[in-house]
Amino acid sequence: MNKSFLQVDVFTSQPLSGNPAAVVFDADDLDARTMQRIAREMNLSETVFVLAPESPDTDYRVRIFTPSSELPFAGHPTIATASAVRAHRGDLADASLLRQACGIGIVPVEVVPTEGPPIYWMTQASPQFRNTAIGPGEMSALLGCDANMLAAMPVEVVSTGIPWLIAELRSVAALASLRPDLPRIAERCRASGAVGVTVFAEHEADAPVRLRLRTFAPGEGVAEDPVCGSGNGCVAAFLARHRHASALQGGYLAEQGIEMGRDGLIHVEWTRNGDELTVRVGGQAVTVASGTLHL
Repeated sequence: MNKSFLQVDVFTSQPLSGNPAAVVFDADDLDARTMQRIAREMNLSETVFVLAPESPDTDYRVRIFTPSSELPFAGHPTIATASAVRAHRGDLADASLLRQACGIGIVPVEVVPTEGPPIYWMTQASPQFRNTAIGPGEMSALLGCDANMLAAMPVEVVSTGIPWLIAELRSVAALASLRPDLPRIAERCRASGAVGVTVFAEHEADAPVRLRLRTFAPGEGVAEDPVCGSGNGCVAAFLARHRHASALQGGYLAEQGIEMGRDGLIHVEWTRNGDELTVRVGGQAVTVASGTLHL
């Protein structure tokens, strides 16, 4: 059995940066065990398997695997798949809107042309928030930093499709200096019902890129995720909840992967309609490899 695949770098217009994901096509005849073994073989933060749609309201269906488990949704794999499907399927090559079915339902992906690769905007699930009992002492121990490096904000579990433990640091320098205790993070996230930790810090108010992030998901077999689309969505929801008058309201640029040498640029926006909060995360994507799996 042969399966074609593409490897796509996401949140970048340049190969060998951003966050890579593998996209395997025509995967309907693969069972979950085989998908998990392929994801472990690929050894990327996520591998996506594209299946035929089950509804006329969607263009394709996906299953998403880390090296250790299946996820109902993930951000950069959603963008990777949209880019790969447009390259692979002639009927969708010029599509301006793609509709992905996954474990959380239908995720629309808008394709916005630019002078380079298009920006793929995904609308994430309605944000969910959960308080934690994690104080500065415990959080600083998890991250390997001094407690005074943490901002005076709560540590919360936030989900826009999958749950992340979200915390803010006082400076980008503090963010860059983290020495995370990965076994403790994995244990705490299991106890908190989160897939991992996403932390962020603000740049200066006049900087074109306003936030920098880092994401750790050792419980999923990913020590540090280069650029996390769902984590960025959760940070946006966190900011929308706690900083209603923030200059970040509406939209901003974020960066991630700097410490790993895989720089990524993330477009983020949120809008409110009454009590309803909508979060969108966008980024560019480039194909860096293509091939065939011989199974």
